[in-house]
Amino acid sequence: MNFKNLKPYHSFFIVAFLILLIGIKSLYEDTTLDINVHDTYYIISHFHIAILLCVLYFFQGFFYWIVQKLMKRKLVSWLTAVHTFILIGSFIYYWMFVAYYEFLAEPINLLFDDYSEKTNMTLTILTLLIFFIAVPAFIINLIIGVFRKADR
Repeated sequence: MNFKNLKPYHSFFIVAFLILLIGIKSLYEDTTLDINVHDTYYIISHFHIAILLCVLYFFQGFFYWIVQKLMKRKLVSWLTAVHTFILIGSFIYYWMFVAYYEFLAEPINLLFDDYSEKTNMTLTILTLLIFFIAVPAFIINLIIGVFRKADR
């Protein structure tokens, strides 16, 4: 496959599919995300988080596909690159981080190591990048793309 012909929506569809596969794999494991807010614990299955992320990535790719293919509009290339790089890059970075600590790092003693602290810090930074840079870039890019003249 020629990577020059890879459109942003192809990347989002591929990542959505990978997230779905990861979510299906987590069905066979009893894994959850526990969120403590004051005296209330919110317990969410990893499968449900994977489905949510899969849908979010799919819809972003779908919106790019609608604007570029159906509406024949041109998007701002650097905004598309920023949005795609942050979202796809954060997905790749997170799984490289997990793979490092699962397979390459010294055996982790969870009682004395700060693995969970490093994971929380990584997720916090990636979430801030996504919400404060990637999402506004995506919205602005779509608005500009919709109001531009159609490509002919």
